[in-house]
Amino acid sequence: MGQTFDAAIDWDQTFLIFFLFALDLIMMADTIKNLVRDMHDGFRRAGTMFAALGAERRCAVRLDHLSDRLRGMGQRINLLRSCMADEVGEAIDCDHALRDALRGLKEDIREIRCQLAEMRSPQLSARILRAFASLGRIAEETYLSADKLQWEIDEHDQRFV
Repeated sequence: MGQTFDAAIDWDQTFLIFFLFALDLIMMADTIKNLVRDMHDGFRRAGTMFAALGAERRCAVRLDHLSDRLRGMGQRINLLRSCMADEVGEAIDCDHALRDALRGLKEDIREIRCQLAEMRSPQLSARILRAFASLGRIAEETYLSADKLQWEIDEHDQRFV
């Protein structure tokens, strides 16, 4: 037989049902609060991650620009070396200014390579590691070109002393 509104109510059972319902609401509220907090933390971490990715991208772009500048210097050095292959009948660098500039460039490149070696870390992204590898390779090529030019100028100018 179905219950009606005027039937006798078992207050103990009703109280227990309301209590469990209230407890369920409290636990759900706590779960929702945790969910909201976790979502907020997730968004904050995502924002931090996106900011870090942006900073990482800017760093990689700067490393690429430095690689391009070093590559340009290496090309100019190689152009000067090829021009020196033609016999020049006089001293090229009698005041040693070009050799001093090449020595300074080599010191700067050596410093860049030392800094690159110090920055190796397993936490770096593949993009940054590629930029480091490219910069390191170009720095080494430019250093070798500058060193060769410095020696070639020195050998050439010794004939005119």
